[in-house]
Amino acid sequence: MADNSINSDDSKQDNEALSDAENDLKPAGNWEYSPVVGLETDEADVSFTDIMWSASEFIVHDKNISWYIVLSLVTLGFATIVLLLTHDKISTAVVLCAGGIIGFYATRKPRLLNYKIDRAGITVQTKLFNYGSFKSFTIIEDSVLPNIILMPLRRFTPSLSIYLDPVSEEAVIKALGACLPQDFKQQDLIDRFMQHIRF
Repeated sequence: MADNSINSDDSKQDNEALSDAENDLKPAGNWEYSPVVGLETDEADVSFTDIMWSASEFIVHDKNISWYIVLSLVTLGFATIVLLLTHDKISTAVVLCAGGIIGFYATRKPRLLNYKIDRAGITVQTKLFNYGSFKSFTIIEDSVLPNIILMPLRRFTPSLSIYLDPVSEEAVIKALGACLPQDFKQQDLIDRFMQHIRF
């Protein structure tokens, strides 16, 4: 009989303790959620203001008369080899035309382009490129000016190359990094060859 009384008292104490715990969990009064002001979140990291700058369309290297003489000799030499091996005048003419085109573009001066980066994408002059058109971007450190290459999603679409000024470099890289993954890779063989011959 005494055992039943003890068990009853223990059960009553357990119920009272459980009731007190439930009351502690209930919000007091008319409680509403209030966000903490000034709390830093990831959204603050991806937000950025519009960034605008002007930079050269491409890097131009000064070429003296010797550069064009070497280009002419190499073109003539290669055309002669093609003619001797293939006896095809059309192929020889193609080589000569290619040399002439290279010489023509070597004399072209770069334009000063206006760039803008905002939430909509990247604007070059008046053309807007959406972030969704690219899969990643690469920073080329070997050039005279900071250069960023944006790799397109579509296979046969050419990449977009933009040059930065040193003042806006850090802000542009941070803004792009918030929208696109950065791909760490070096220049391809053709780009390094063009840079080596100062094209």
